[in-house]
Amino acid sequence: MALITKVDIRLTIQKTHNQLRNYFSALLALILLAACTDAPTEINRIEQTDNGAYAADLSQAGIYSVMSTQQGVSLWDLDKNLPKFVWQHKPNQQNRVHITKISDDSRFVLTAESNQFAIWNLQTGANRGFYQVEASQIMVADLANGGEKVALGLMDGRVLFINLQTGRRLEFLAHSERISALDITPNGHYVLSGSYDGSAYLWHTQSAQITRDLSLQGRISQLALDNKARYAFTANSTNQSIIWDLTTGQQHSKLRYIARQQIFTQVKFSHNGKLLATGAPNQKIKIWSVDNGQPIAEWHITSDHFAATVLDFAFTLNDQQLTASTSFGLLQTWDISQLIY
Repeated sequence: MALITKVDIRLTIQKTHNQLRNYFSALLALILLAACTDAPTEINRIEQTDNGAYAADLSQAGIYSVMSTQQGVSLWDLDKNLPKFVWQHKPNQQNRVHITKISDDSRFVLTAESNQFAIWNLQTGANRGFYQVEASQIMVADLANGGEKVALGLMDGRVLFINLQTGRRLEFLAHSERISALDITPNGHYVLSGSYDGSAYLWHTQSAQITRDLSLQGRISQLALDNKARYAFTANSTNQSIIWDLTTGQQHSKLRYIARQQIFTQVKFSHNGKLLATGAPNQKIKIWSVDNGQPIAEWHITSDHFAATVLDFAFTLNDQQLTASTSFGLLQTWDISQLIY
């Protein structure tokens, strides 16, 4: 007569547990997929380059686009579907601009290489100055309205806040590793910065005082601020993607998905604060409910290779259209009016 050992029992229990876990994971995935609406209708497409893009940014209402390519940095007037200006840091040399940012008021543009950044007048195309950063490489950057206040996230873990008009400079030293993402408020009074050490802080640019600790476990891969200071978003390199209530500093909701790892290349809050758009390396766009973290819709960008992804989003002011600028060199706009609730 065969003997059933304790080891056999443990193995059987573990096998049953794994089967149940896989079953419920698959069931939840089906439920979340069923909750998503059909892909929205594409209503516009502009090919801005046929060689791919290093970086791109869209103005708040999606009226302007700035894109860095092999040929330089081009600013587009999207109402006219035409390039307005072409800028270069170093004429007759390979373009190395890997950061492009448009201020919230659509008046100025920041462009940055590893150790240099520049500010440009969006209306006239004139350069307002080139600035060197010698101590460490610039990894991420942003600028406030008026083009005078700039935040730079560095490889060595520091964040530099610079007032270009007064020359005032502040170093934020709370992070211990490379800065992976940052966002500045339109008035330049606050910066949300995230690091490879998992820390994410909202801090005041006058005093460097931390007002909200939005840290997670593991490298901060993406973050964003709602322009009306209602919410913030932070995500790490595994499975934490949190929407925070900035009034209380508490978690408002958590994005609901099955994958053990979810990397976002770009995130953007809608103007009404009800939707969150995310782009991922799998060419997929998703729209989420800010209130409960549920996915509402998902679809793919247009590309002929798997590596293409979303570089920036813009909602129209009424939130009825969403525009995405992609590394494939396309700018696509969809009607998302059916998602407004």
